[in-house]
Amino acid sequence: MILQGKAAHPVREIILHCAAIKTGQFAHMTPFHVFATVNQWHTERGFKNGFGYHGLIMPDGVYYSGRPYSMIGAHCIGHNAGTLGFLLIESREITKIDYFSTYYTPAQNRALLDLVGSIDGIEKVSAHHDYAPKLCPGFEVKTYDWL
Repeated sequence: MILQGKAAHPVREIILHCAAIKTGQFAHMTPFHVFATVNQWHTERGFKNGFGYHGLIMPDGVYYSGRPYSMIGAHCIGHNAGTLGFLLIESREITKIDYFSTYYTPAQNRALLDLVGSIDGIEKVSAHHDYAPKLCPGFEVKTYDWL
């Protein structure tokens, strides 16, 4: 089991996110460039350690590491300790009309299933919108779909 921070919070949950971007904003960017862009946004917003997620998953399924799992994230106010936050880079803009449709790519789905399955101690997978009034990640998240 992964433990986070000085208080050794056990990590039992993954929270899924999407980037609030314009359609095509990250098109043709490498995972590093997407990471660097989001890191800059988070740094400008005053996040102490920059990039607030533990990783991102590109539309082609490529995973790029963010914060170490043992470091508390900055991805969901009030729910950072004991969780891992993963950012899905969408291939299209999310709107209220298609809110609960499946928008992630098959490659992202496979990568996320593999990622979740590789982390010991995870009991729950949830969406950012479960904890905040946001559309993020743009689809309904049920633990049984991921574990």
